[in-house]
Amino acid sequence: MSKKPLIITLIVAALGLTACVPAVFVAGAAVGALVGSDPRSPQTQTSDLKIGAEISARIIDAYKERAHVNVNVFGARVLLTGEVPDDAARQNIAQLASTYPGVRFAHNETVVAPPSSTTDRLNDTQLTARVRTAILTDAGDAHAIHFLVTTERKAVYLMGQASPALTDIAARAASYISGVERVVKYVDVKQP
Repeated sequence: MSKKPLIITLIVAALGLTACVPAVFVAGAAVGALVGSDPRSPQTQTSDLKIGAEISARIIDAYKERAHVNVNVFGARVLLTGEVPDDAARQNIAQLASTYPGVRFAHNETVVAPPSSTTDRLNDTQLTARVRTAILTDAGDAHAIHFLVTTERKAVYLMGQASPALTDIAARAASYISGVERVVKYVDVKQP
């Protein structure tokens, strides 16, 4: 199966998920796990999925196997993680994401390095699952938490909406997970 039909299939599958169930959003090579409920409207969720898929497809078309870039989108904010072949590629994908129609802001956390190994990616996936569990356990109220959790190269990225207190609880829970080396918060502050 080629990558574009796979992307479309995964988007359609993701759209069928309910907002209160932890979900996995896939856009090309991007995998982020939603923790808690999703405060975004169905239109915003669809738009975020479309933005992520289209940016990811453009990156894949441009760099093929020379890069491994995850594209996660929450509330029209884009998070780019992964590995790119050089500084020019890093700048190009940042510009692509930040100028894409509908994008409010793009966070470029990519690094210049060879693409990560399958083992490294599996480790990151396991860390994401453990972080999701820790956040839900420590926060207690799944309906008050709205985080998209992504792990890349042992760094955990939190995107979403939450109060400052819940954001701190989530970051602390993530930082206590063995194997996590760094926690980065890209959270819109929601006052209680």
